[in-house]
Amino acid sequence: MKFATFAVLAIFVAATAFAVSPSNSPVEKDPITPPVMPDFGRQGGENIGSAAPIPVIPFSDSGTTIGYVDDYDEQCPYTGSTSPDVVYSYVATQDICVSVSLCNSFYDTKVYVYEDAVGNLVGCNDDNFDCVNPPVSFTSWIPEVIMLAGHTYYVVVDGYFGASGNYVMDITEVECPTPCVVECPPDGIDEGEGPCYDGYVDMYNAGCNSVPDTYVYVAPSTETITYCGLNGNYDNNSLRDTDWYWMDLTCETNTITLCVEAEFPVIMGFVDMSPGCDNITSFYSYVIAGECEPICLTEVLPPGPWCAFVSTSDWLNIPCDSDYVLTIDGYESCVPVEDASWGSIKALYR
Repeated sequence: MKFATFAVLAIFVAATAFAVSPSNSPVEKDPITPPVMPDFGRQGGENIGSAAPIPVIPFSDSGTTIGYVDDYDEQCPYTGSTSPDVVYSYVATQDICVSVSLCNSFYDTKVYVYEDAVGNLVGCNDDNFDCVNPPVSFTSWIPEVIMLAGHTYYVVVDGYFGASGNYVMDITEVECPTPCVVECPPDGIDEGEGPCYDGYVDMYNAGCNSVPDTYVYVAPSTETITYCGLNGNYDNNSLRDTDWYWMDLTCETNTITLCVEAEFPVIMGFVDMSPGCDNITSFYSYVIAGECEPICLTEVLPPGPWCAFVSTSDWLNIPCDSDYVLTIDGYESCVPVEDASWGSIKALYR
């Protein structure tokens, strides 16, 4: 189970307009044409060894990545960037939560934060569509990063693909989030898959992301169906667990409601399985929510094979033992009278 999406909260998208798909690879995006940019000079350091120090938070600075070297790259969710980057450092004197914003920058940015060393990623964003009136599309913003006293944090200003240009960075203190805990209710059904890990080969409930494809098959019920599962990122945040719950809808019309609450940024949606895995490139519909943010999605679906899909909405160091609870309502069995034997009809009422 593994794949990608941008970090937007509580979004519904119809089947004809997707920026994500239930595949293993992040979706590429078209480059932007930046406007004429002001001259900010060169402010950040070349790498962590020459990082520009942040003396105090709040902190604001501006500069350009043009003329710098491509030293680092992280997947959040896009990888393979060749953009030049600059680095800032901050030594935390107390536990603090901060917001790191490149919203007001002038090119297709990416920003990430290391704790103490390269690779120890604690925050990352490529595109944050919650930026208000940014100068260009696809600017970046990490709303919350926890910084612990005594540790050094390296803030890397980077870009998508090969983009570079002038940036504006604002780092401000924010309220630390309440710890998110999602517990399985007494009637919850264990999905049955253990936590992923680096080197994990996902062959359980991986849907179209395993060979052969694998599912949890859901039994119809007149009651709410509840599943409890685990999810997370692995293999250096290059893969993510994806869970596929198979439903054979037999009614002429089927009003199905999916709800999810997770300890991680979550994506949930409907996948029409009738084309077969080789021909599935997108969701029928989906929603995205933050950690511990309950969200639901209702669709009126035609008969046929469908999957309820649950996964992480990004690849940012989400532990593999992160819990979620999925509920399914409206999935009932319907047997057309003309196609049913008398025995099968009687069996429906036992």
